[in-house]
Amino acid sequence: CSKIAYHLKLLVMLKVEMIGNLGADAEIKDHQGRKFVSFRVAHTEKWTDRATGQIVSRTVWASCTMNGDGGQLTQFLKQGTKVFLRGSMTMNVFSSALTHQMEAGLNISVWELELCSSKPKEENKNKPPF
Repeated sequence: CSKIAYHLKLLVMLKVEMIGNLGADAEIKDHQGRKFVSFRVAHTEKWTDRATGQIVSRTVWASCTMNGDGGQLTQFLKQGTKVFLRGSMTMNVFSSALTHQMEAGLNISVWELELCSSKPKEENKNKPPF
């Protein structure tokens, strides 16, 4: 088997709104002199399976980019922070070199970003609420 991953870029652009948690701290990157903010967001849905009565969950990950350096906002984009975002979505379909299965990657070019909550500070995690 070849270790070459085949990439197919779908020519579909959709508007998307998503609420989820950052998987890692956001990073400011530079490509050909243009700055952008890069981060990943996870959205988890939970529901009860009617047939079994068991709680089922599914997590969707999105790779997000936002033009510019993020201004003052970047300092708050830390792992675990809940965000609302709005932007355009594209999907990459590829054959994984590791699993040899077809997989899809969700990419969002963010136009609007709002903080819904911040990551709890480590020192406050174990303190009683009084």
